[in-house]
Amino acid sequence: MREVLRNILMLAAGTILGLLLSLAWLSLNEGGIPETTPESARIWLVIEQLETEQRELKSTLANLRRDVTERQQATAPNTDRLEALKAELDRQKLLAGLTSVQGPGVVVILDDSDVQVPSGADPNAYIIHEYDMRDVVNLLWMAGSEAIAINDERLVSNSSIYCLGSTVMVNDTRLSPPFIIRAIGNPKVQQGYLRNPSYLKELKEKQRLYGLRFDMESAGTIRLPAYAGSFLIRDARPGG
Repeated sequence: MREVLRNILMLAAGTILGLLLSLAWLSLNEGGIPETTPESARIWLVIEQLETEQRELKSTLANLRRDVTERQQATAPNTDRLEALKAELDRQKLLAGLTSVQGPGVVVILDDSDVQVPSGADPNAYIIHEYDMRDVVNLLWMAGSEAIAINDERLVSNSSIYCLGSTVMVNDTRLSPPFIIRAIGNPKVQQGYLRNPSYLKELKEKQRLYGLRFDMESAGTIRLPAYAGSFLIRDARPGG
């Protein structure tokens, strides 16, 4: 393409120069100098040379354009394959949680109880534990949720939710209550599972007895960030 542009510029320059010389030649003739004078003969020779160069440049330009067209046609199948590969890569990144997403769904809020712990009571009964969060997340997956995040920590295939002392860790990131679980999916189906008395019995009982917070609401648009962690693979290899 650079060669094409260079030749176009040369063609334009030659055209302008030819016009200038033609005007000079006409002005000489108008001044009464015969066409057969040595000066006019030299000008006419230069004009003929420029016209010849212009014809050659036009021919070269036409050949270059033809070559560019042929190369574009030859690379079209490869371009289609690259576009298909890019579309598949984007789809796999979406499935792996490596892109931000948005859509309808539900928002679940889990929080420790604000009730003063009575003397002699077990304080662990008044706080949200990591297994409470896991139960809610697993139920949301069962309800067909397509993407889930806890306090902006996107959950993917290798995500973990565990307790380290009194701290809840998600994706090796320390989180503090309230724990806001956002899940993209069908809100009616998701809420049906969450409200079903057969599920989350322990959490709902602790909510009733100890005042743990377990709220849910549907949302028309939920935005979840992409997974920001790494995928550490040491032993797995592509199967044959």
